[in-house]
Amino acid sequence: MSERVIIMHGFEYQEIDLIMRAVKKTVESPRDVIFAKTTENSLTMKLSDLIEDLSQDHAYLRDNPPPVANHSSGKDSETESREPEQSGTT
Repeated sequence: MSERVIIMHGFEYQEIDLIMRAVKKTVESPRDVIFAKTTENSLTMKLSDLIEDLSQDHAYLRDNPPPVANHSSGKDSETESREPEQSGTT
């Protein structure tokens, strides 16, 4: 496994945002770093399985970025073309 993964547990969302911003400013390729917050499901997983799952989710989102909502049109394009939820590990 060559993925760079940061799994956070027990942090508030504001703290997670600050951590992610700090890491992204520090590393050479910030888009290659996988960030995740623990969930009830992820806490029960074997670490190697969790990293594999996160890596697959990251690759999918890298290759299929979600649409950006166009607020000026009055339509919520995000809800119109939303993909099904992934495994809930991120």
